[in-house]
Amino acid sequence: MNVEDSGTGPAILALHGLGGGAYFFRGLAERLLPDYRVVAVDLRTSPDASMSRWVDALGTLVDERIGQPVVVLGHSMGTIIGLEAWARWPERIRAAIFVGGVPCVAPHIRERLSERVRALAGATDLDGWGKRVSPGVFSASTCVDRPEVVAAFERLFELQSVEDYVRCCTILLAANAEPIVPTVTVPCLAITGEHDQYAPPAAVAAFIGRIPRTPPLEVISDCGHLPFLEQPDAFAAAVKSFLRSC
Repeated sequence: MNVEDSGTGPAILALHGLGGGAYFFRGLAERLLPDYRVVAVDLRTSPDASMSRWVDALGTLVDERIGQPVVVLGHSMGTIIGLEAWARWPERIRAAIFVGGVPCVAPHIRERLSERVRALAGATDLDGWGKRVSPGVFSASTCVDRPEVVAAFERLFELQSVEDYVRCCTILLAANAEPIVPTVTVPCLAITGEHDQYAPPAAVAAFIGRIPRTPPLEVISDCGHLPFLEQPDAFAAAVKSFLRSC
């Protein structure tokens, strides 16, 4: 895995969602300096990639590179990975932050992603797909007020290989961490955007309501599925406040 490791202090293991990367968390890392260390990864998308292999590799990363229990910060699919990590190696996790995430894909998103996988069959690249995907992840106000952020996301999205993206879609569609939710005992925080289509506030509230000590939910205004890009200051403030309390 490519790893971006910055800062010192208590460690945050940042896990991106579908179509994302370690770059999602560079702004957060800068805003948490000098008090926290942010370790963000690009999940490996080789032909043998799987949820289980990701969790194994991340456990090794915690042991061999980080060397201390971490706060797992999982965005979207990263929320599911974080829950699976909790089930496999809870001793390495001291807290969890779920960002725009739910334990399994909702039916309407499952239909959208399944149709996307079918549409990409035989494609050789993702040219043009950035503009098709961005309205589903950014709020309307972000698209109007921060077009440069949207354009950067679209370009980076299209640089992925079709095979890697489809493979991650398939892994995500098969994932279900619902049984793990009631077992979580570490302090948690949930963050989502007011206009998040993948993890709307009501769905996130239902998810965290099944955690024994129901964690707080931060809903960021004028924000879709990518709060760390759309409202980075508000996102970092919510994360920092939680870290100070756990």
